Amino acid sequence: MARQRCSRCKRPISTCLCADIVAATNTWPLVILQDLREATHPLGTARLASLSYSDCLLQTLAVKQDVLPSLPENCVLIYPGDESLPVEELREHSPRPLVFLDASWRRSRKMLYTWPMLQSLPRFSLNAVPVSRYRIRRASEPDALSTLEAIVYTLQELEGRKVTHQRVLQAMDRMIDRQIEHMGADVYQRNYR
Repeated sequence: MARQRCSRCKRPISTCLCADIVAATNTWPLVILQDLREATHPLGTARLASLSYSDCLLQTLAVKQDVLPSLPENCVLIYPGDESLPVEELREHSPRPLVFLDASWRRSRKMLYTWPMLQSLPRFSLNAVPVSRYRIRRASEPDALSTLEAIVYTLQELEGRKVTHQRVLQAMDRMIDRQIEHMGADVYQRNYR
């Protein structure tokens, strides 16, 4: 039996995001540098962010093969680390492009060290983040967030408008709920609980 497909995007219904897209306006521009391996995941949150936010650029790159594209002037990297400053310190500045790395933790570190330009960017990170809502992937770090969650919590910190950004997270929740329903409760419990 053929899998049902969305009439708009032609993806299988279980991985289609069309019904979940929420139009959200952001004043801080977003740049997502996505590892090519992450782009193959049908439920990646970077794609949902790029389809939801008004000022969001998603660029997919192969680490060690592609040249890092030129980044917008005055951008900052949102990435944890000892040398990162708290995101709330950005509130003192006018909106600047925010760069996010979309990859596994191991691959994101590889991206960071492959392209020295990323290391040279001012770096900021979130403090006291909530537990991730992305229930269908295992994380190696207890405070690991999906790319979409990192974007939402950063924009909430900088722009306020919590309701708008929560709607984007709720879209991710619906996407995950649909995938859990598709895989079945037994498979979900066995692999993700």
